[in-house]
Amino acid sequence: MQPKKNIQAKYRESSFQQIEKMHPYKMLLVLGIVGIAMIFVFLVIAYTVSISNYLQVSEVRLPKIFTLATIILLGSSFALNLAIKAFHEDNMRQLNFMIFLVLLMGVIFTGCQFLGWLDLKESGIFLVGQSSGTFLYVISGLHLMHLTGGILFLLLALVKTYKVRQDPVKALIMVTNPFDKLRLELLTVYWHFLSALWLFLFFFFLYTF
Repeated sequence: MQPKKNIQAKYRESSFQQIEKMHPYKMLLVLGIVGIAMIFVFLVIAYTVSISNYLQVSEVRLPKIFTLATIILLGSSFALNLAIKAFHEDNMRQLNFMIFLVLLMGVIFTGCQFLGWLDLKESGIFLVGQSSGTFLYVISGLHLMHLTGGILFLLLALVKTYKVRQDPVKALIMVTNPFDKLRLELLTVYWHFLSALWLFLFFFFLYTF
C-alpha cells in the first residue's frame, strides 16, 4: 500500500499535468474570467463599503427593464447550449439559427441596458452624483462592455456558419475541425460566465437598492 504522501504527490502532479495540457486559448480564457470576476468583486465590495460608511439611504430604484434584460440573457445562454448541440449533430442550419438567436438576444439585452440608464436619468439619478447610482451605471456599463466582446465573436461565428451551411463539404470540414469546435466552446463558456455574473449583479442590486 502506497504512503498517503505519495498518493497526494501523484494527485498534485496529475493536476499540474492537466494544466500543462490545457490549450493556450483555454488558459487565456480562464485567466480572463478570473480577472473579470476580481474586478467586479472589488466594485461590489467598494459599493458595499461606500454605503455603509456614509450610512446612505438609497433612493435609487433598479429599472424594471433590467428584469426583462436578465430573462433575455438567461434565454440566450439556453439558446447557445442548443447551438452546441446542433454543432455536434452536424446541423448547420440549426447552428446558424441558434447563433443568430443568441446574437439577437445579446443586442436586445444591450438595448434594455440603455433604456434602463435612460430610466435612471429620468428619475434624477446621474452618473455623477449619489454613489449608489454611480456604481449602478459603472458596474452595469462594465458588464455590457465585456458582453460586447462576446457579441462581436457571435457575429463572426454567424457569418462563418452562414457561409458553410449551404455547402455540405465545408460544413463537414467545420464540424471536424478541432479549432472551430474549440472556438465555439470558448465562446459558450465566456457567454455563460457573463450571464451568471449578470444574474448575481441583478440580485445584488435588487437586494441593496
